[in-house]
Amino acid sequence: MNGRLPLDHPLPGRPHRVYAALTNHCNRSCPWCSTCSSPAGDSWLDLDALKRLIPDEGAFELQLEGGEPTLHPRFWDFVALGRADARCRRLVLCTNGVVLPRTPERLRAWLERLGRPLTVKLSFNHHLLERDPGLPALAVAVRDALAALGAERVFVLNVRLRRGCADDDREVREAVARAGLLDSANIFFLQRYGFASGESSWDPPAPVYDRFSLVNPDGSVYGPDLQARSEGMRRLLSAEP
Repeated sequence: MNGRLPLDHPLPGRPHRVYAALTNHCNRSCPWCSTCSSPAGDSWLDLDALKRLIPDEGAFELQLEGGEPTLHPRFWDFVALGRADARCRRLVLCTNGVVLPRTPERLRAWLERLGRPLTVKLSFNHHLLERDPGLPALAVAVRDALAALGAERVFVLNVRLRRGCADDDREVREAVARAGLLDSANIFFLQRYGFASGESSWDPPAPVYDRFSLVNPDGSVYGPDLQARSEGMRRLLSAEP
C-alpha cells in the first residue's frame, strides 16, 4: 500500500527462515489474530524442541513470534539459541511492544541485548492503538534506537487494517502518518485466516515465498502453510484433540 516492496521482503537468495511461535499466550486479544492466540493461551515452546527443528545444514534465519514471544519465561534463551549458531544470519522479533521498556536508556539496552543482524517488527492496528495510546511514540523510539545502534538493525512497523471497517481503519493510517512512520511501515489488509477465518469479504492468505517453516508452541511444523498453522494454533487454544 506504500507503493514499494514491503520491508523484510524475501528477496532471492534469502536463507530459509524458521518462524517459531514461542507461545499462544498474548497480553492482548486482537479479535482476528492469525495465530489464534489470547490471554487464555497456555502453550509454550520447549527450547530443545526448537533446537531439533533448526535446519541441519545451510544458512537460516530465526523469527521469534507468538502469541507474544517476549512473555516466554525463556525468551532470552531462544535469542541465545539463534546467536550461538554461526549459520543464523538474522534474528527477527515480532512483538506488540507491551513489555518493551519505555525509557530511552532501558529500551536501547534491551534492543542491544538482542544482538545483530536484527529485525524488529512492531505490530500496529486499531485494537492495539486503542489499548495503548503510547504505541506510536514507542514505535518512534524503537526505530530511533535501532538506527542509533546501527550495524544491520532494521525496524518494521507491521500495520494491519480491516477492509471495509471504519473507512478501512483510516484513523490507524493517519496515526502512522502523524508519527512520521510511513517509511518504516508495512501496511496490509488483514486476511481471512486464524480468528478471522469467517470474514468472507477479506482476502485469503497469499504467501509470496516458500522457503520458510512455521513452528507452533507444541513443536508441530507446518512448512509454509499459513492456514494449517493457524488451525493448529486454534486447536492448542481450545484443547481440541
